[in-house]
Amino acid sequence: LTSAFPTEEDYVERNYLDFFPSGGITYTPNQKHSFQLSYSRRINRPSYQDLNPFKSQLDELTFEKGNAFLQPEYANNIQLTHSYNYRLNTTLSFSHTTDLITRITDIDEENPDASFITWLNLADQYNYSINFSAPISITEWWSSYSSLTGYYTHNEADYGDGKIVDLDAYAFNLYSQQTFRLPKDFSLELSGWYNSPSIWGGTFEMESQWSIDAGVQKKVFQGRGNIKLSVSDIFRTTEWRGTSIFGDLFMEASGAWDSRRVRLNFSYLFGNTQVKGARNRKTGMEDESRRIKTD
Repeated sequence: LTSAFPTEEDYVERNYLDFFPSGGITYTPNQKHSFQLSYSRRINRPSYQDLNPFKSQLDELTFEKGNAFLQPEYANNIQLTHSYNYRLNTTLSFSHTTDLITRITDIDEENPDASFITWLNLADQYNYSINFSAPISITEWWSSYSSLTGYYTHNEADYGDGKIVDLDAYAFNLYSQQTFRLPKDFSLELSGWYNSPSIWGGTFEMESQWSIDAGVQKKVFQGRGNIKLSVSDIFRTTEWRGTSIFGDLFMEASGAWDSRRVRLNFSYLFGNTQVKGARNRKTGMEDESRRIKTD
């Protein structure tokens, strides 16, 4: 895109022949260590709703519209993974995405007091990350799984008229799950995650978020049935808040949803427990199905 405001006279060029190479190498020097190096080039096309140019009113001074001139985004990914004893995994990743499809909030030229949300192509996004993950059996009745990811993200774009995107951030996220096996076929599960301040979309600088979930379950009917009571986001801390600067528009936004929920589930296993489940087969039509779904 050469402008943040495409017009009907803009020319759209589409090429329908492209190459998406991918490959990987695995090296296992001994039973304790395993290395895997992989590369892939992928395409992500905009959904039909993202392309819809008609306006949708959100409130008195804010509306949303799609962008009929969106280009597909291309991502080149390189990943190196090391596994120790098939338990402790370390992954180094680099990705470069061109024409990243992202939400942008801007001022409405027809009504300077109003703003609109649309989809634009961000020129470049660079992402470097490192991840550590491991399941750990602390005792016979206490098992744990934790994952820590640190990453650096840099967004770049120039839409003209002083509307420049040049954002970078060092961030990390943490997830941990603790499972306790209790007497009389009871088990307790406690999990939580934390996201540090980071970048969302093209221009939003987000504050941190965190959440804690808990659940207890009991096996019944000789192990064929299961009753589970769980609570998600116990302290209701998944509210989001961020700021965006794009051209002359400064925006501070926040929001939340019904993230705290209490669930009571019962499941029962019928039939022969020795029969293996059918394999999950995926087809290329799944990508198209995802694109036609509306928000």
